[in-house]
Amino acid sequence: MKSNLLMLNVGHAVHEADWNFKDIVSPFTRIYYVTEGTAAVKADGEEHLLRPGHMYIIPAFTRHSDSCEGRFCHYYVHVYEEASTAGESLIDRYDFPFEIPGCDLDRILFEALCEHNKAMALKAPDPRIYDNKTSLIDCVRLNRARPVWDRLESMGIIYQLLGHFVREATEKYDATDIRIRDAIALIDASAADTPMVNDLARHVGMTPDHFIRLFKKEVGRTPAQFVIDRKMTQAMLMLASEPMMIKEVAYTLGYDNLSYFTRLFRRHTGIAPHAYRESFNAR
Repeated sequence: MKSNLLMLNVGHAVHEADWNFKDIVSPFTRIYYVTEGTAAVKADGEEHLLRPGHMYIIPAFTRHSDSCEGRFCHYYVHVYEEASTAGESLIDRYDFPFEIPGCDLDRILFEALCEHNKAMALKAPDPRIYDNKTSLIDCVRLNRARPVWDRLESMGIIYQLLGHFVREATEKYDATDIRIRDAIALIDASAADTPMVNDLARHVGMTPDHFIRLFKKEVGRTPAQFVIDRKMTQAMLMLASEPMMIKEVAYTLGYDNLSYFTRLFRRHTGIAPHAYRESFNAR
């Protein structure tokens, strides 16, 4: 599996009933390790209590709200998965458990990560200050410019922490039929120039009608719906973090017709591409 992860921010936060933010939607994933006190996160209609000695993950584009009424201390790291037109998204592949037990080693790993990246701590905890297009582009640019050895040392720790969640996760598209798994692999390898259904069916040795029925049975959606979902997720990432014109984003993802791309994006997200981008610029 290809993965293009970048660390944006890391640090240890101490709050005194001031970790209260609503309707946060970010193009990066948050991982927490709680050291003291309690807080709550409401996500996907469910409220979760954050407790000391446990780790938590909030995947990219998960709408959530934070609240705490007293002292609350936690390590945090923000991980951004760069948009790519080929290769499967690591974060998008799994349904992660919100909470897993932490251990002394996890705390030591977070301490080492913070010590190695002191300059990457958030200057303020309010997402409206750091979670916007300008800040995101700046963070991505600075991290891309870091020496390879420096990035590897930090990402090695992050992969260990993320691996704990992957161990307990379930695959979103856990197809049991090897032919459907082969088709998904081909789609992931060529997202910008996705093969037609007939080509996918031929690749796995099936008739198009049989392939579509089996794909929907295994994955829960048709091949066309599956491809659109993948492309729209990539579009959200690119619009939030890349200094590209909307028509360039559409073309990069294989859409020559901007109007058609806009209709698909609005249907997928409930908002037009330019409004989605402006929602980040306005923060």
